Amino acid sequence: MKKALIFLGSSIIFIAIVVGLWVWSSTTESKNAAETPINTDIVLFYGQDCPHCKDVEKFIAENGIAEKVKFDSLEVWHNKANSNILLKKAQECNIAEDKTGVPFLYSKGECHVGTPDIEKFFKQAAGIQ
Repeated sequence: MKKALIFLGSSIIFIAIVVGLWVWSSTTESKNAAETPINTDIVLFYGQDCPHCKDVEKFIAENGIAEKVKFDSLEVWHNKANSNILLKKAQECNIAEDKTGVPFLYSKGECHVGTPDIEKFFKQAAGIQ
């Protein structure tokens, strides 16, 4: 009888843990699935842990780009909806899905890929030589 109670208790705890993890997982996925609204014609797509994206972020901060150029930033590595937006914008520029990566900047129908190209765009847009 004692073994049966231990087994029953362990089973209930195991089921509670599994259900808890499932609920937590679906809540996290739904948060990450929300599409970020785009309020400008210029969108910078980045990955949270992308080293090249960090270089662009540093360039933007050091040159006060955000004060000079209005643009939106969308994280795509942890947000599926934003990733889908990136893929649509890349398609507009005839960039294949398997060739699409970050950092990636979309501006009024033009795509700029990679740190040097994006920095060049922001320099021109901000009037920096």
